Amino acid sequence: MSLPDNLLCQTLHFSINNWQHLYSLQQAIKYEQQRTGRCLIITGKIRDQAFLQNQDTEITIQFLQSESQPDYPLIKLKGETEATPVLAQIKLDNSLSTQIAVNRSVFEELRKNLMEYADIDGIHIVVTLGIASNSDHWQQGESLSLVKLDYAMKGDA
Repeated sequence: MSLPDNLLCQTLHFSINNWQHLYSLQQAIKYEQQRTGRCLIITGKIRDQAFLQNQDTEITIQFLQSESQPDYPLIKLKGETEATPVLAQIKLDNSLSTQIAVNRSVFEELRKNLMEYADIDGIHIVVTLGIASNSDHWQQGESLSLVKLDYAMKGDA
């Protein structure tokens, strides 16, 4: 992957609005990449972020369980000494969407946390994304590298 050396990690945050978990033989056949078809989808809305030109933006992230460890390409971010794995490409096309392949243990941990915390009143799951970019703003139609995805459970104050 040939990307410029001056990439910065832009940070975006959102709360998960909804999630779905499904098993689909059709998906497993469609992707033909030794994925089991197990799928977990989270949705949310990123609000008032300068990188998105302060436009509220819907986001959908689909996690696809892989039977083996996915081979994530590496990129170099400005100021970092080690290369950073690219989890997926994420595209802005009026909304943000991506698919991330993860191994079974990562998938199960995410699914378990969502099932345990998502429906508790007063608890919000906040996702933090790191996007590699050499620009101050994300342009419509542009795909960028997703290099960070963290989530934390937060309670109402």
